[in-house]
Amino acid sequence: MPALFVSGSTSGSRAPALAALLLAFVALLAYSNALGNPFVFDDGVAIERNLRIRSLRPEIALSPPRDTPVAGRPVVNASFALNYAAGGLDPRGYRAVNLALHVACAWLVFRLLRDALCARGEASPYGVALAAAAVFAAHPLASECIDYVTQRSELLVSLFLLGVLSGVALAARGRTARARRGGATLALGACALGMATKESMAVAPAVALLYDAAFYAGSLRRAWQSRRALYAGLAGCWLILAALHASAPRRLSVGFDTGVTPSTYLAHQMQMLATYLARSVWPHPLVLDYGWPLPIAWRDVWPETALVALWIALALFAWWRRPAVGFALLAGLLVLAPSSSFVPIATEVGAERRFYLPLAGLCALSAVGVGALCARARSPRVARRAALAATAVLVALLAAATRARNRDYESAERIWRSVLAARPAQPRALLSLSQALREQGRAGEAESLAEDALRAWPSYALAEAQLAALAEARGDLEAAIAHQARSLALEPHDGELRTNYGLLLARSGRLAEAVAEWQAALSEDPGLAYAANNLAWLRATQPDPRWRDGSSAVALALRAESATAGLDAGVLDTLAAAFAEAGRFDLAEAAAARAQARAEADGDARLAREIAARRAGYAEGRAFRTELGAPGRGAGADGLSSGTTRG
Repeated sequence: MPALFVSGSTSGSRAPALAALLLAFVALLAYSNALGNPFVFDDGVAIERNLRIRSLRPEIALSPPRDTPVAGRPVVNASFALNYAAGGLDPRGYRAVNLALHVACAWLVFRLLRDALCARGEASPYGVALAAAAVFAAHPLASECIDYVTQRSELLVSLFLLGVLSGVALAARGRTARARRGGATLALGACALGMATKESMAVAPAVALLYDAAFYAGSLRRAWQSRRALYAGLAGCWLILAALHASAPRRLSVGFDTGVTPSTYLAHQMQMLATYLARSVWPHPLVLDYGWPLPIAWRDVWPETALVALWIALALFAWWRRPAVGFALLAGLLVLAPSSSFVPIATEVGAERRFYLPLAGLCALSAVGVGALCARARSPRVARRAALAATAVLVALLAAATRARNRDYESAERIWRSVLAARPAQPRALLSLSQALREQGRAGEAESLAEDALRAWPSYALAEAQLAALAEARGDLEAAIAHQARSLALEPHDGELRTNYGLLLARSGRLAEAVAEWQAALSEDPGLAYAANNLAWLRATQPDPRWRDGSSAVALALRAESATAGLDAGVLDTLAAAFAEAGRFDLAEAAAARAQARAEADGDARLAREIAARRAGYAEGRAFRTELGAPGRGAGADGLSSGTTRG
């Protein structure tokens, strides 16, 4: 066994490489059975149906769609675009990248802790740092960030925050001016990328200043005085965050006008923070989706509030007496603050991924504590060997628990049943399980679960929309329209629901009402691609000339093309039909060629053949005609597009 694992007496050049290999082994041991699992939950919105990852052009890949998990997070979206370019929608490639990022984070935890312990002259710095990083790498509480691919955002922002701390350390202890400048450049670059990755990076300047004061400068004042320019630069990176969020890309889910009060949200966070702490010690049960922040009274969360108050008090006391310990506790609170304080996130009350980096801090504190006990033992060498053996057993047990958790992600049905086992009446879990069973063809069970979701939350618009889809699938169009109307009544400003309502009206032959709904959806949100696409298709292809209008169809189809960055085969098909109706058959052929190529690239052979047949007609100077509801193209089999993009 390498010496560093026992006594810490190995060469500085070998230790990082050996640690990286061991951490990679631990991570593979824990996650090798996760790579082939399907996408889950919001992976559909962020990856599978996200057209802006299907191009590496910067103006597309760095412009993620609004009100999605990647909104305002161009670095995350670009990383998915690189995955798509390399392997399409094969989830194995996406999870492999997530796993590599997790290993990188664990390795940086090792490096930072090792360097801090070395600087303080602590015993066995290598062994203690490696033990902390290995436990972190194997811990099931971190598994959501690997299993749930969309949460790459948490991995990336953690990597960049750790990169900032690494840069600060180099800027503080570099032996040459060049090394110190390199450290500052690393810190500033990582901070800038982090701000373009996730909003929680806003705390990076404060965390970096605390880190410097705790381990290098000796006080906050000396840290600021010694590296004033560096901290001013880190604070300047807030401008990146402000620019990305100036247009409120997540307005439907985050902020003070989402319908959730700061007091209600903060009360829930007391419960969630206590839950995270408990799961860090005993990681069961783990829950993918804790649901929404529903009304709650502060008197119901006083024990958890007392625990969080104790955490804050201990952190402040430790900062006064033992700044290194205080840093770990305060940094955890700071990292949690953007998502787990008083700024409401209406779409989720809590998420285990939020505790990803604080978990690393707790692992570090625990390892340092055990190391200190070993140093005070009657026989420190024997104590360290015993601690090494105990750590190996713990890592093996944690890896086994993580592998068991990975199996929950083997199917959508299994993961949502695991959520319901922990939170039986959670409406979104009921509806998500309904959707999973609907995709398996188990319509009766799916309908029952959707009704359960509606009973659990009577104003759940998406549950009504699910019942509408199930009614349409069994051929009951009038029932589908009734359910969709109720869905829209619950969320009258939801453009996607309105688009789908118009779609159902059109399929029932009520074209005037359908047109009115799509126009209303576009007036609410001019960038709603599929409402524009549906109107354009109707204006371009209806046999009844009273509905056709070539110039209007072209304008609407161009709007839809712009909104989808020219990457939706169905929208390009509509654009071709619109050009043909306007008599521009040369442009119709060109658009149809693009549509056909896009369909082939997406693996949609049926649509590619249909477009090829229409393209031949355009070459002969014939516009395309079809009745809505008759065989046409696309998932709806009539040329219309669903506006629903949420799970």
